[in-house]
Amino acid sequence: MVKKQTDHIQVKFDLVRAMLPHVPFDGWSLEALEQGAIDIGFEPKENIDTRMDIFKDLFKNGSIDFIDTFSEMIDLEVKNTYEVTDPKPERVPEKVKIIILMRLSLCQKYKEAVRSSLPITALPKNSKKSINLLYRTCNSIWRIIGDKSTDFSFYTKRVSLAAVYSSTLLFWLNDTSSDQEETSFFLDRRLNDISKIPNLKKPFNLIKKVSTNINKTKNTLKIKSVFDVLKKLNQIKNSSFS
Repeated sequence: MVKKQTDHIQVKFDLVRAMLPHVPFDGWSLEALEQGAIDIGFEPKENIDTRMDIFKDLFKNGSIDFIDTFSEMIDLEVKNTYEVTDPKPERVPEKVKIIILMRLSLCQKYKEAVRSSLPITALPKNSKKSINLLYRTCNSIWRIIGDKSTDFSFYTKRVSLAAVYSSTLLFWLNDTSSDQEETSFFLDRRLNDISKIPNLKKPFNLIKKVSTNINKTKNTLKIKSVFDVLKKLNQIKNSSFS
């Protein structure tokens, strides 16, 4: 039985990774988690009731915690993969692009699991967690790039990237092109905005630009806030943006 708190993170990663092949069939559920646990021989000497108690202790909030762990796991894999990438791009937009595409590539074999996570993240009770997941991913991307800002630009960079990443994720879910080619083209267009961030000197101009970009996304997807794009991801099919 899992007892040490220090072991929990790796155990959670192992269990969620094992459950992913079952998610398209059983959803982000304890049933899928149990099937994954059986696959990897997790606590084989314990009966199912005891394993369920362990699961509920590790993932106290159920499905949203499974998704949270999955997202954290992918964030870490992106960081590790980028660190051994050689050569690395020199320009910030190119770095952002390769990291986002790297993340989507790592998620490719779990695309249906990602799609099925969206109705769960869209639930009102999970809204705070969903925003935190998006923020963590965007913050991780900027940190991987080497951003050490602590001033006003810290927030504007992450808000802008949240809009870029969310819309790209939406497009990717419906991209059937080989090697994510269409997603790459779409991301290039979205990065035209973020590429200007390091060179903008006046905070109020930056606020205006970010606000305009967010409003465009809101109007296109008919959402109330940039983070509400997550609620629309599973509802829109064959979307295209210019």
